[in-house]
Amino acid sequence: MLLVRSLIFNAMFFTTITGALFLGMPLVFFDEKYVFAFWKYLSRTLNFITEKIGGISFTIDNEQNLLQGPAIYALRHESTWETLILIHKFKDPVFVLKKELLSIPLFGALSRKAEAIAIDRNQGIKALMYAVRRVEKSIKNGHHVVIFPEGTRSFPGEYVPLKRGIAMFYERSNCPVVPVVHNAGTFWPRRGFIKKPGRVSVNFLPPIAAGLSKDEFMDKLNDAFRQEIERMKFLEG
Repeated sequence: MLLVRSLIFNAMFFTTITGALFLGMPLVFFDEKYVFAFWKYLSRTLNFITEKIGGISFTIDNEQNLLQGPAIYALRHESTWETLILIHKFKDPVFVLKKELLSIPLFGALSRKAEAIAIDRNQGIKALMYAVRRVEKSIKNGHHVVIFPEGTRSFPGEYVPLKRGIAMFYERSNCPVVPVVHNAGTFWPRRGFIKKPGRVSVNFLPPIAAGLSKDEFMDKLNDAFRQEIERMKFLEG
């Protein structure tokens, strides 16, 4: 039964994305505000499909830490779930992502229009400095910036030390960073066809205020991730 449900869900989920991207392509010729509205609408639609057909809902703890003003969100990366379902919770979010993702037809064009910040890992520090300037600009323009500080998807319950690139964004943007930890991979595993019904727990942890040294900041961010991952693992166990 789980296999059949997953088959139906995957077919509807990715058909919806593909159809929406085709319909949304003309928006690249208009003001970017329409593209941000498009992503928000698509996120809500995909969340509805995920909940009603996939049986995967979510709850948010400490939503008061979802700031209205300038902020960077350090988002746990376990699944495809958080890259699409949570978009509507952020304020016109600008994502920091791998350059390769912008090569995906339709998705890449709409992501560029939504000011996605692509990092070419082959260019090292040059690419990082470019991203820093783009993050600064996005913050000044009133966007929430979303980054996956682990660098790649992790397994549920697995803590990996965070990449230090986010410390440069934190230092130069002079705004708080909100750690966001969840357990979506428990129900929607990375590269997993089978989806298990359940409720994803998302926790917006207390913001890390601007003004710390990069080392202090990284210690606080790593501690926040480590402790929350352990807490969620304990609750599931």
